[in-house]
Amino acid sequence: MKKITAILLLFCLLLPLSACSKKRNVDDLSCKDIVDAFRSAYASSYEPNVAIPDELINNEFGLNMTEMEDYYGEMPQIGLRCDRIVAVKAVSGEADKVVERFEQAKNVFLKNNMEYSNSMKVSSALILREGDFVCFFMLGDDYGGENIGEGSSEETAFYEAQQQIGEECWHNIFYEK
Repeated sequence: MKKITAILLLFCLLLPLSACSKKRNVDDLSCKDIVDAFRSAYASSYEPNVAIPDELINNEFGLNMTEMEDYYGEMPQIGLRCDRIVAVKAVSGEADKVVERFEQAKNVFLKNNMEYSNSMKVSSALILREGDFVCFFMLGDDYGGENIGEGSSEETAFYEAQQQIGEECWHNIFYEK
């Protein structure tokens, strides 16, 4: 009985998301448009302020230029901030490779997170995909509570809320309400 109730509850929670969402036409969507949408969504807590140069797109993220139709990324000019966003429109059939490269990059960021002031933000980085579009982002405010970087439940919840902003932005780029 508990299983049936749980399944019905989950169905009721997911139904509004699927019933109210209509896919947008993204034929003219650029990766810069995606980054601009994230900048607007995060507003004053958006730290990146310079475009990521091509050589860093390759060095930090391992992205192969032949696998991408379009890409754009931003990072803070100050090197000790971990905030990053990279949006990619993969060549047809290459999005899985882009996701894999972003996952590898996240692992490198996690391994090297000593250089960043907030390792929990690094571990909360997300990779989102919709068709041929893929986005990697570590964005939002930094946790200002006690025991920074120790993974307290408050700190974890804080970064989950920060990443929720990006997830909602991503959804709104591709779906109408």
